[in-house]
Amino acid sequence: MTRVEKAKRLNEIEQLVLAFCDEHLNDELAGYALNLCMALGRKRKISIDRGRKEIWAASIVYVIARLNFLFDPENELFLTADTICDYFGTKKSTIGSKATQIENVCNIGLGAEGFCSPEISDSLTLVELPNGLVIPKSMVPRLDFVVEAANDEEEAELEEFMAEQQRLKEREIAEKRARRAEINRKIAEDKKKKKKENDKQLGLFDLCEDD
Repeated sequence: MTRVEKAKRLNEIEQLVLAFCDEHLNDELAGYALNLCMALGRKRKISIDRGRKEIWAASIVYVIARLNFLFDPENELFLTADTICDYFGTKKSTIGSKATQIENVCNIGLGAEGFCSPEISDSLTLVELPNGLVIPKSMVPRLDFVVEAANDEEEAELEEFMAEQQRLKEREIAEKRARRAEINRKIAEDKKKKKKENDKQLGLFDLCEDD
């Protein structure tokens, strides 16, 4: 498969994914799904040209749903595997297996940044403090009590650690905003293209009625 053919194939899969997200999810989750599409497009160990496009699209949605706990009935955007399979005309066993393959090839696990919400990512990412204590990343901004209880040397280490975490967080936020802007631009372009195609079809329909 040439680069052009691969890009075309990937775009077709992306369109299927976006159409599903338009109907069942939100822009944030659509962004994570597009991130996964782009990650797959960069991998050489997996061939997106093999198998039905619908199976790839369904599996990508399945991965994002699993990473964001959408299969939990208490989730606001609760989703079932049957909903995904019925939409794409696929089988649960097939997309479950393909989803696991995608996660392994892309080295994606629970809390993977760029594929799930920051709240989920931070709660599942562990950070080791200079004193050896391991805590969830989500607790890092609330370490004032640790600093107060530390001696001067430990306090300096912790303050430096917290400052570095803050710098990383700011950079992460900036990168996410940039990715979000690019994703929003792409979603807007796709919607505009879809509207133009629909308007064209309506125009042809009107012409037929005039005849």
